[in-house]
This record gives sequence, C-alpha cells and structure tokens, in this order.
Amino acid sequence: MIERAPGKRRYIPNLTQQMATAEFNYHRLQRLIGSFDDVDSLSVTLQQVTAAPAIELHLRFLERFNYTTTLEVQLGGGKQWWQKPLHLRLYHDMRMAEVVKSADYRQYRGSYGYPNNQGLMADEKAQLNSYLALLLQQAMQHGTHLRRQPRQVTEVLAAV
Repeated sequence: MIERAPGKRRYIPNLTQQMATAEFNYHRLQRLIGSFDDVDSLSVTLQQVTAAPAIELHLRFLERFNYTTTLEVQLGGGKQWWQKPLHLRLYHDMRMAEVVKSADYRQYRGSYGYPNNQGLMADEKAQLNSYLALLLQQAMQHGTHLRRQPRQVTEVLAAV
C-alpha cells in the first residue's frame, strides 16, 4: 500500500465547480448535437492549423432512457490516452453531463486517495470532465464538416 506524504492534506472535491462543469458540458452537447432524440451519432472534423491530417471527434449514443442517456465520445481513432473513448452520462432532468467511465477503466469515483496503485490522480474524474469541456468547446469553435447519423426508429407492431 502506498502512503501519503506526512503533512499532505487529503483532496476534497469542489462540488460547485464540478456541477458547473457538468452543466456547461450538457449545454455544449445540446448546442452541438441539437435534439438528443433525433441523432444516433455525430462526427465533427476539427480544423487543423498545421499540415497534419484532420482529427475527428465522434459522438455515439449507447443507451437512452427517460431521464438519462449514455454517450460515447472519442477523439480520432488511435491508441493514445487522449484518443480512448469516454462514456458520458447525460442527466436530462438536471441538465448535466459527466464522464462516468473510459475504455481502460471501469467507472470513475469522485476522488481517489493519492498516491494510489491505479496511477490515478486524486481528482481524476474532475480532470476528465474538464478535458471533455475542452473537446466540446474546440468542436463548437473550430469544428467543420459536421455529419449527423439520424436515429433509426423502429416500431414494433403487435400481432393481431
């Protein structure tokens, strides 16, 4: 077990800031996507200043329920840490969106003891939500070639 350095204070989450970030993330997603019920996926090409190839931000809906929706967000398709998919939970009644898990980790807690055996920062979840805010802001400001995949609604007809 890894122990904390003597005299070092334990991390205390700033709930007000985290909730504000979650509200802004929901608002950014709403502006970017439009109606959450009409789209299955969305791709935004992020404008490049250099001659490097363009990077795409992919958003794909995984689950839809009355009050929550699960969305996968992925930058590009590589294997770097910043290109791994993040799973978001959208809370429609509270108008909040937060990162709940990623491809290489099950589910994030609000805070972790630091140092820890997982190699996670004490405020890992808050940092991922800030990273999501940055991605969404970049997509809104510098995104080009917005492609929406409309939702395929199938009706189940009861046999008469």
